[in-house]
Amino acid sequence: MKDQSIKMKKVSNPARCGYTAITSSSSEMGAYLRKVNSFRNLTAEEEKDIARKAQNGDKNAKKVLVQANLKLVLTIARKAIHVSKLPITDLIQEGNLGLMIAVEKFNPELGYRFSTYAGWWIKQAMFKAISEQSYCMKIPVYIQETLSKFSKVKAEMEKTYNCQINNRDVAQKMNIEPEKIDTFLSAYTSTISIEGSFDGKNGSELNVADVLEDEKTNVEENIEYEQLKKDLTCVISTLKEREQTVIKMRFGLENFAKTTLEDIGKLFGVTKECIRQTEMRALNKLRSSFSLACYAD
Repeated sequence: MKDQSIKMKKVSNPARCGYTAITSSSSEMGAYLRKVNSFRNLTAEEEKDIARKAQNGDKNAKKVLVQANLKLVLTIARKAIHVSKLPITDLIQEGNLGLMIAVEKFNPELGYRFSTYAGWWIKQAMFKAISEQSYCMKIPVYIQETLSKFSKVKAEMEKTYNCQINNRDVAQKMNIEPEKIDTFLSAYTSTISIEGSFDGKNGSELNVADVLEDEKTNVEENIEYEQLKKDLTCVISTLKEREQTVIKMRFGLENFAKTTLEDIGKLFGVTKECIRQTEMRALNKLRSSFSLACYAD
């Protein structure tokens, strides 16, 4: 598989030794495709004979079996690209890793072709990469496979009926609850970074974070609240010292907790009724003087 036009990458897994890593460069991708197409397909007898050698540890046999099935990886990658945000080069690379695992595990004595067995490992590797690398959260492989089938069925139905088909009709054809399909599709909702930028008014550049509203913080309410605190402090300061303390303790102002008449009375060494009268006297003063309250900065 080594080729001067293709960059090589070392990997730690022994099953991946000699793996050819392709990059997204169009020239390198073209060179890789030409190299893959140069490998001939194996007949059923050749495949079985080579697979037996590979099963016994023949490294050259493993290499031949991999090379003969690289076109299978390309075919599967082209079908998987419509459900992936990964470049096709990444899908091919992951698929090749799955192919190598299949070579290690294939048993030719079971009677089926290697491509049938390898196809599952290739798809598994690709969808695992899509799940882990395409989205901000991991999406289970079975959901991706279901949506891949969903997309295929929908495309076939639209081609047959020559019209737009809604998700509910496709789900019914697949014998899946429409709500489940909607839930699966919601997993692919695109996300953006709060550090992402866009053009604002007058050509200025803004970050998403600059225009997000903090639901826990309302600037207008905070300003009104701070102004109210200043007004209350100013008006209460016109009362006598005991009246100020009683009002603050009764309504939990400043650093005081809300306190009962009885507890305030105990604090001052007077009766509950005495404190009640002090409170009423203070409130009447506040009502009459509120309109004349000073507004200190």
